[in-house]
Amino acid sequence: MKKLLLLAALILVVGLCFAQDNGEEAAAPAKPERLDLELSAGFPVHWTNIADKHQGLDEREVTANTALGVSLLFNFSRKFGLTLDTDFFYGGEVAGLSGSSSQSGSLFGANVLLGAVIYLYNGSFLRIPLAIGGHMYYYSEDLWIPDLGGPQANWVKTRDLQVGPGASLGVQFHFNDSIYIFSRTNVAVDIFRWHTAKGVGVPSVSETELILGWEVKPSVGLGIKF
Repeated sequence: MKKLLLLAALILVVGLCFAQDNGEEAAAPAKPERLDLELSAGFPVHWTNIADKHQGLDEREVTANTALGVSLLFNFSRKFGLTLDTDFFYGGEVAGLSGSSSQSGSLFGANVLLGAVIYLYNGSFLRIPLAIGGHMYYYSEDLWIPDLGGPQANWVKTRDLQVGPGASLGVQFHFNDSIYIFSRTNVAVDIFRWHTAKGVGVPSVSETELILGWEVKPSVGLGIKF
């Protein structure tokens, strides 16, 4: 429900901007800044539903974490640019009560969106960038199991790399020539996955497959123009 309300608000803002006259756009700088740097905090929701064609297994994976991100905007003109948007997330878990049965694990991941930016509106105070491009999702998990495969404790390492198309829609509020705040929602659909797993006592796995996975990341942050 919150995602629908956020999307509706963004659509409303876009409609109001197109309904305005061109007074603010005419007041915008003739030559935009070439490089914008954005620092953000977001709340991503990653849902991957994988049909494993190699082993006949269905895997469903859900991850939700706070993400810290950095984004670079290269502006070629007042209407067009290029973006590199990245966020990193981390999580951990510990289970068990004794040395012989306890397990612990850690996970790390990142999302990258590389694409073209089209400014739906580009004024001196308000800007609305729409980005469309390619998405990459990296997932890394290290699982510590004390008694796997015998008396020796072992790590089981899992790595996933997923790629597919992605897009983002944002709103920027510029207060001066150097600082602005923004709100943005990234959406991606991954269609290809490369998966590896290895560990002592565990057969090594390396496989590629077609998948259907998606990612949504609402974020707010601070932008600094150079």
